[in-house]
Amino acid sequence: MPSTISPTRSRDKVLQSLYEADVGSNLLDEVISNRPNEKNNTFFQNHLRGVLKSLETLDKILEKNLPRPLSQLDPIERNILRMSLFELLNNETKDVIVISEAIRLSKKYGSSNGYRFINAILDKLIKEGLDQN
Repeated sequence: MPSTISPTRSRDKVLQSLYEADVGSNLLDEVISNRPNEKNNTFFQNHLRGVLKSLETLDKILEKNLPRPLSQLDPIERNILRMSLFELLNNETKDVIVISEAIRLSKKYGSSNGYRFINAILDKLIKEGLDQN
């Protein structure tokens, strides 16, 4: 019987992998090969592949809604926003859970007040309607 893998734990792994791809400029296959334990983790695979394949679209939406260029954001915050936006656009998870998870990730891995910025941007995106961005 296959074990159920927690979406919360999977989000941590997706963020770590996105960070690795972003900062190390690693390719998708390289990033995935660095996480052999996640090969049967559907949530991880779908989210990591989805974010990386949608990067251009996600970044365009974020750029329009940020007070500064995406490239100037802390890489952790940039990738939390990317993965959260991907999840919001794909309607897989309730908005409140996406925001809660983004805040949790930011508090765990990001700068001391980064979670406030993450919360404000995601809240703005949701209130203004993702389909209009």
